[in-house]
Amino acid sequence: MRNLIRITLILLFTCNCSQGQVTHQQVFDRNKLLLEPFEYNQIKLQDSPLKRQLDEVMVYYLAISNDDLLKGFRERVGLPTNDAKNLGGWYTGDRFHVFGQLLSGLSRMYAVSGNEALKIKVNTLIEEWAKCIDSTGYFYYTKKPNAPHYTYEKIVGGLVDAYVFAGNKKALNYLNVITDWAIKNLDRERKYAFNQGTGNTEWFTLSENLYRAYRVTNDKKYLDFGKVWEYTDYWNIYASNGSIFDIPIRYHAYSHLNTLSSAAAAYLISGNEKYKATIKNAYDFFQNEECYATGGFGPGESLLTKKDLINSLQNTHSIFETQCGSWAIFKLSKYLIEITGDAKYGDWIEKMTINGIGANVPMSSNGQVFYYSDYNAREGSKFYHGDLWTCCTGTRPQAVAEYANLVYFKGKEGFFVNLYTPSKTEWNNISIIQSTKFPESNETVFTIGLKGTKGKNAALHFRKPLWVKEGPVITVNGSLVNPTLMNNWMQLNRQWKDGDKIKIVFPMNLYVDRLDKSKEYPAAIMYGPVAMAVNVVDEYPADIVKPESISSDFIAVANKPLTYKIKNHPDLTLRPYYQFALHEPYMLYVDPAAKGRVLEKNLIFAGRWGRSGRNFFYSQERGASFTTSFTGKGIRLFLRKSPDSGNALITIDGKKVDLVDLYSPTINASFTKEYKVVGDAKHNIMVSVADNKNSESKNTFVNIFGFEILE
Repeated sequence: MRNLIRITLILLFTCNCSQGQVTHQQVFDRNKLLLEPFEYNQIKLQDSPLKRQLDEVMVYYLAISNDDLLKGFRERVGLPTNDAKNLGGWYTGDRFHVFGQLLSGLSRMYAVSGNEALKIKVNTLIEEWAKCIDSTGYFYYTKKPNAPHYTYEKIVGGLVDAYVFAGNKKALNYLNVITDWAIKNLDRERKYAFNQGTGNTEWFTLSENLYRAYRVTNDKKYLDFGKVWEYTDYWNIYASNGSIFDIPIRYHAYSHLNTLSSAAAAYLISGNEKYKATIKNAYDFFQNEECYATGGFGPGESLLTKKDLINSLQNTHSIFETQCGSWAIFKLSKYLIEITGDAKYGDWIEKMTINGIGANVPMSSNGQVFYYSDYNAREGSKFYHGDLWTCCTGTRPQAVAEYANLVYFKGKEGFFVNLYTPSKTEWNNISIIQSTKFPESNETVFTIGLKGTKGKNAALHFRKPLWVKEGPVITVNGSLVNPTLMNNWMQLNRQWKDGDKIKIVFPMNLYVDRLDKSKEYPAAIMYGPVAMAVNVVDEYPADIVKPESISSDFIAVANKPLTYKIKNHPDLTLRPYYQFALHEPYMLYVDPAAKGRVLEKNLIFAGRWGRSGRNFFYSQERGASFTTSFTGKGIRLFLRKSPDSGNALITIDGKKVDLVDLYSPTINASFTKEYKVVGDAKHNIMVSVADNKNSESKNTFVNIFGFEILE
């Protein structure tokens, strides 16, 4: 991270300066919008977790060397690389390349902050990248990019954002050139319409940014090209209230939510009510069938039936693609607020700012990101993706920049508050300052400021979260008022005076949220929109999710917001999931079906072992071993077959009990092995890399997810 100190100083001295700043909120057709967000630079986030995360991300992305970002582009056309370094991982490998997303995120962060260093970086990157567009219009990082449709779409979005939010007029010229290339060269086969594959992946996210390009250029070719990629086969299922699971294939979770923003953009272009029905029904489907208590979705990056969602809490740690998923949620939910005027769509946004991207840890210095949220019902933790510069490093700056654009909305009916976070803005000659420590405090105060007038009639609206069952209590200057509830907004319509204070007190308590309402487990403990978690202990605490006694079983810890000790469990502390640090074990969901899994602290390794995220351990070193002890009727092993796997030697109490051939021509072929024992004595099991292997295998890898004790 070169020049980090210098750029940090630039950020500190230039942030929040809006002189000369270019920012224009992009609107398709105002006649189709009931509400609109403010311009990015009209909202000033104040000190809060969201503001601190935004500042951290700005510093991080400003510090990335421009030459490093441009290295592959320049190499492809034979330009000097200025001693640039390979960033590595997906970036150097040109896999789901994030250059376009970085342009977008930097442009949006400039619009939010007014930091000129961001604008300079955007302009420099675009100008230097444009020198690498060849005579045919070819623009990718390498000559053989992975996912060309995906990468083209991200660069379209980045160039549109550079124009809209950073005022780079040349961006539209370059957009024209690369789109002419794409029209001629992008494969239009839809062979991966419902599935992830290689090559032309995620063509079904293209329409949104092409329609945005049409909006700013009025060039019909973007409209026509956008129509090519409308994902009608998938969208029509939601429009007709059908089930996506009637077609037994894999749906990549993030992109199959992200494509719905293309349907929203199609509605704003065409006015066709079918698109509106599509996104409304799809939102309800995700809320009712796909979302965990946190608001996250898509274990293993797949949309699953409720049964499989439940099982995922036992068999994986890769639950929610956090940065990309949060970005898709922000976009779809904002479109729905704008189109329907209904505050209920703000609840998903709120959960992501608290339990999704807002619960993140900072990226590593070399480009690793907190990619998956882990809700494993035995032992979760926050961890980095093993690869550098994954797709989530592109959506991260886009999503945190979007915070400012999600707080307030405006419309013919007045002013609307969507998020409860410290911030200020001006609307209709009224200044509004929001002061709060929500969610760690249940109180939020709005101070009204008027200039040069004794009073002003206006309607102010405040989102009533769906988790609020009664109340909240609202006072103006200390006097109780009764708001009018409309479209899940609490409306106060009166003559406001300078210095008026509106105080909202939300009734917030601990409660149990069940993943399947018809089943006792899995269950999570919530506090308002906050997902709570406990530290991990040897004895599984299945009895902590009792709704009838939750108010008496949890005792608040003094001077530690949202922190509780638990009766009959002196070794447990309940606190918000967002407070847990990198690699700190926690349990967010309770499910006794997972209680037999062996904790990581009870695993002993010998030899060289690697880790694939948090999902499995692997070694190819002959004799390397993986050991644990257990007491019970037996033990179950969770193993993985692959084309490069060898044999696993299994010994219990020093005696060989099995030699397992882990070779398979199919990758990710997971399976289990069970071994019964006699007696209640303590036993030891060892899994080691055997000397021999299947002759068809490419290597000797042993891949193991872990152990489960049979009781």
